[in-house]
Amino acid sequence: MVDTKANITFIKKQPTKPYYDSSAITGLVPKLYFKVEKRKVLIVNAREIKNNNFEASGYEICDFKSKFNKNNIHRNLEKYKEEINIFLKNKFNYLDSFIFDLTRRSNSKKGAKNKDGRRQPADRAHVDYTKKSGEKRAKDILGKEYFKKVINSNLRIIQLNLWKPLCKVVLSSPIAFALPSTVLKKDLVATNQVFPDRVGEIYHLAYNKNQKWLWVPDMKNYEVLLLKGWDSSTKKGMPSFTPHTSFDLKKQNINKNPRDSIEARIFLILKK
Repeated sequence: MVDTKANITFIKKQPTKPYYDSSAITGLVPKLYFKVEKRKVLIVNAREIKNNNFEASGYEICDFKSKFNKNNIHRNLEKYKEEINIFLKNKFNYLDSFIFDLTRRSNSKKGAKNKDGRRQPADRAHVDYTKKSGEKRAKDILGKEYFKKVINSNLRIIQLNLWKPLCKVVLSSPIAFALPSTVLKKDLVATNQVFPDRVGEIYHLAYNKNQKWLWVPDMKNYEVLLLKGWDSSTKKGMPSFTPHTSFDLKKQNINKNPRDSIEARIFLILKK
């Protein structure tokens, strides 16, 4: 058992809608226009939890072998997408897939290189989309007419984050995630994310003592973590949002063991 206690950064609720300038504007570190608080929480070893699966739990740990690492993936992003599609075909029963974003992150001082700037690990508990912005993003990516056709056919659209280490093993700034079943609606705080050309919306997470947090100790570069970001289903009990964040391990040494990772944001149209 490799459970740990660590600080996680949560948003503090406020009377007005919070917002922040994304790193696409500020460069590397976002500028926040709201207050946060750190809470020490128990983060349980997800490897010890049996019989979990993506549909029921909102997360899943899977094997995923890739030819690419931190040294060569930047010039092979399209080939990496091909690897993802092979994985998706073996994992999900779906009609169509849309890999619409790849973001590299590193906890080095300079962050990781991306087309729209350098990125470090996200250090606040959050969900990439809200109920409203997930639907809007799906319409943007699929096209409004195709989105409407899919929904009218009673098919589901899900958004998932496929998170993969690019270093051999994650020994600093690992990712923690909350079980969706332990997160209350009131814990999710819609927040405007300001980009140079648009305003998006994400959920930040407010602290609740009943939230259950998990992590994957010593995650290897042949593993991926799937996290649910949005779901068109309104079925009761169906997980839609899996909050996540990076956190610091005790005695971690970023210079000796830097974290390098890549996350793929994907829409899947599931078969009935």
